[in-house]
Amino acid sequence: MRVIAFYSFFNVSNPRLLKERLNLHFLLKQIKGSIIVSEEGLNGTIAISSKLEKKIIDYLMSLGVTKENIKISDFNGQRIFNEFKIKLKKEIVTSDFGLKISDIKKSKFIEPSDWDKFANDKNVEILDTRNDYEFKIGHYKNAINPKIETFKDFKNYIKNNKEKFQNKKVGIYCTGGIRCEKAGPLMEKYGIETYQLKGGILKYFETTSADSWKGECFVFDYRVSLNKQLSQGTSKLCYGCNMPLTPRERKSPKYEEGYSCSICFDNMTEKKRRSLKDKREHWKKVL
Repeated sequence: MRVIAFYSFFNVSNPRLLKERLNLHFLLKQIKGSIIVSEEGLNGTIAISSKLEKKIIDYLMSLGVTKENIKISDFNGQRIFNEFKIKLKKEIVTSDFGLKISDIKKSKFIEPSDWDKFANDKNVEILDTRNDYEFKIGHYKNAINPKIETFKDFKNYIKNNKEKFQNKKVGIYCTGGIRCEKAGPLMEKYGIETYQLKGGILKYFETTSADSWKGECFVFDYRVSLNKQLSQGTSKLCYGCNMPLTPRERKSPKYEEGYSCSICFDNMTEKKRRSLKDKREHWKKVL
């Protein structure tokens, strides 16, 4: 099984029509995954058989997705997605930054092969643009954690911390590059000289030895995390709060698989406990 993560910013005149075309094309091939369609482009992750890989990539590129924004990894487990779904949204990555595609096209990039050298420059700050729980699973060494809960919070973080990054070059990164393509232009509007890791963490893993990375990379599917070899990592989700947990966190006495963890245990309501217990008993019988 192959997993293709992709995105690109380009003008879509009729998102609803594109959604219908995508739906027909992928459903006929019995593909699982999710895709977001908006007036600013496409963003998706799909699981396919290896024999379909070239045809799917060619099709995505025919729609406007650039090859550099297509990342491929292997998955040998039984399930990564339950279904195939396409959503129409205002943005392909929610930000509310008020950016135009013309703003995004002005972005400056650093190739993965040059990233470590760039990041080690004493005049460069490295800033993680992802959410706090993603940073916890793994991050680039010496990276600054903005400690945000959602990407929409990144704007306030930059607004409140812009002086910290003045007169410096700032390198930013995210999972596949899509969030950086909005974070970078936003930071430039605040007078911050910003450079993006081209292709994100996944491309960095794919094309380098990733020696400067600590931990794994969180992904938004059933794999939860990927290691540097782009294979499924060791993190698991807590079904009580949907937070990713490292092996160390799962050693907590408050962790029970499929039920609770140290993050949610103390604040879990009795109603929630009963609901999780009922679900757990149900799946025990089914499996």
